[in-house]
Amino acid sequence: MDGNYGGTLDVRLSVANTIVFLDFPRILCLSRVIKPRFMYARQSRPDMASDCPERLNWQFLKYIWSYPIIRRRGILENLSQVMLNQQVTILRKPTQIIDFLQNIFHY
Repeated sequence: MDGNYGGTLDVRLSVANTIVFLDFPRILCLSRVIKPRFMYARQSRPDMASDCPERLNWQFLKYIWSYPIIRRRGILENLSQVMLNQQVTILRKPTQIIDFLQNIFHY
């Protein structure tokens, strides 16, 4: 499943057979949001449509910074409830994504 919209998390968790939670440090998340903003200031990123310039606002930065404090605990509690019935994987470092994908695709 994909997404971070909390309003439908229970519904999505109930029908997902596999959940991968990227539980990365907030400094890493912030840097991955801020860096493209400066790299592509006033222009579109190569992976975006040409009429979609890179945007960044304080509200979004605040959301990222406060995420571990405000939302993370609730997500982990929800995941602990479904872990008995579904495959739940929590990845805390980008290198773990590579290992996870290698295990799935056996390459």
